[in-house]
Amino acid sequence: MSSQGSSFIDTIKFVIKEALLTGGPRYYLAALGLLIIALYGMYLWIFVQHAPIFLGAEEGGLILTALNDSVPWGIYISFFVFWVGVAAAGIVFGIAAYVFGDKEFKKVAVLGEVQAVAAIVTVLLLIVVDIGRPLRALVLMPQLPNLRSMLDWDFIVLTGYLALNLIGMLVTVHYYRQDKPIPRKFIVPFITIAAPFAIGIHTVTAFISQALTARPIWNSPLLAPRYVATAFASGPAILLLALYLAERYIKGFKVDFSVYRKTLYVIVGSLVVGLYFTLSEVHEIFWYTTEPAKKAQAQTLFLGYHLPYLAKLMWLWIGLGIAAVILGIVPRVHNTKRGIIFVSILTIIAVVAEKTMTIIIPGFIPSTLGEVKPYYPTAIEIGITIGVHAIGVLVYLLLARPALKAVMTHYFSGSGAKH
Repeated sequence: MSSQGSSFIDTIKFVIKEALLTGGPRYYLAALGLLIIALYGMYLWIFVQHAPIFLGAEEGGLILTALNDSVPWGIYISFFVFWVGVAAAGIVFGIAAYVFGDKEFKKVAVLGEVQAVAAIVTVLLLIVVDIGRPLRALVLMPQLPNLRSMLDWDFIVLTGYLALNLIGMLVTVHYYRQDKPIPRKFIVPFITIAAPFAIGIHTVTAFISQALTARPIWNSPLLAPRYVATAFASGPAILLLALYLAERYIKGFKVDFSVYRKTLYVIVGSLVVGLYFTLSEVHEIFWYTTEPAKKAQAQTLFLGYHLPYLAKLMWLWIGLGIAAVILGIVPRVHNTKRGIIFVSILTIIAVVAEKTMTIIIPGFIPSTLGEVKPYYPTAIEIGITIGVHAIGVLVYLLLARPALKAVMTHYFSGSGAKH
């Protein structure tokens, strides 16, 4: 075995050791809490929804959810859309670091790769629970790849992006823990490939629904750009929140304030674009569209017909989005870390409201047959969704620790601190 191969094996051992064996009480308490929530979600899916025979039930599977023939996509796919966007926006730190050469962003760019890995893990698990019985997926495998299918393209870009970011994270940790800079011969091809993939995963996700002509509210050329715009608001906002928590709980880890401020510029700019796209769609739907089904679905979304909670979520997005933009340009807010974190939290809540249930559910109410079957997720669906999210956050926590430890070795006490 070559010495380079041995070194990468040592890097993997380093990641495992730092993730599992060197944390303090608060770290292990957080990990244990997430693991308990994740296990409960798995219990709900395996023993209650997926295989009720274990409990002696007479029925089970997706029939225990609120999903039906009229509304086949619910809370699982709704949050699938959100986390695809979060994964895509993980590339923001990498672009700032390696394309524009910002030294301060180079110190934290690896966190964007960690976030992308955790987000894609969440995305893939949400697909698994939405299928109901994962064995059904094996029926499709002999048909892959079918490049005329948007679902196949989505599978290709998601798994490709997961592999890219996992490689990027491991390479970064490998060099930084040895107090070496990342070779340019790796950075250039990595960014060249990863940046289009980042845009592609969310664009293809939008194309899946945009191509369904029977769902007129999705048939907008602004759908994919809107997906990407709001993703580049929520993704960086989550990154800033993760950095803020890392500064508080990892001894000696510090982030320059310029990272917070410059990332806030991206967040505010993306929110402005996302809100503008929403305004444009509202204008088209309520001003001059002549398609009755599209108007009916828009009334469900904006006016709360049949499902009042959808309108509340939509107006929450608009209200909090505008509030985040206004606060983001107020000097007393954007000149402090706490102010920027507050704007980031508002942004996350706003985009969750905009890019989950409000994106998916209106396309099914009324259905293609004109039927109205209101969708309210059941307690089982909510519990399973929370469990999946706990797995994603746990992956984030476990990978962020060794990644940031390697960053500290190179940039805080090693040669990187001198340049």
